[in-house]
Amino acid sequence: MEFNITLTLDAVHLDKITCNNKSKVVYDLAKSINNFISKNDYGTGINEYSIILYIVDPPIGYEHLHRDFKPKFIEEKILTNRHTGEKIELSKYFSYSIKITGGAYSEFVGETDNQSKKNLAKEILNSLVHLNKLPKKVKDFDKEKFKMDLEEFFKKENLV
Repeated sequence: MEFNITLTLDAVHLDKITCNNKSKVVYDLAKSINNFISKNDYGTGINEYSIILYIVDPPIGYEHLHRDFKPKFIEEKILTNRHTGEKIELSKYFSYSIKITGGAYSEFVGETDNQSKKNLAKEILNSLVHLNKLPKKVKDFDKEKFKMDLEEFFKKENLV
């Protein structure tokens, strides 16, 4: 199984260095998680686990531009990039979104990279409740083992 985080970071309110540092924090954590869970077997029910992460501070009245994506499972689907014509195949793909806004946004961008990583780990652990919304047709996926392994990983990395 592959784990990834797709990041949308509000670069309007941040300088380039902070934006790059916080992006690196997110992508490094996602890469570490992926390396850790790729060694374990959770079954064949999910091939790709994706979190759409919004770290944004929209002005009042513009919150709708960063809508939450409810948990979604795609059994099989082929998408075509309308600009390049490239075909993208999704197979047993599970995704949902996490939004860090308001005070949590200010904390995330204003903290040290390690503290930002800790806050992101906490958000990811809290988001694991979305696994309960997997459709019944996904029978071969060990949710509890996945949750325990992520907790173990974050503890090993001193993030929780």
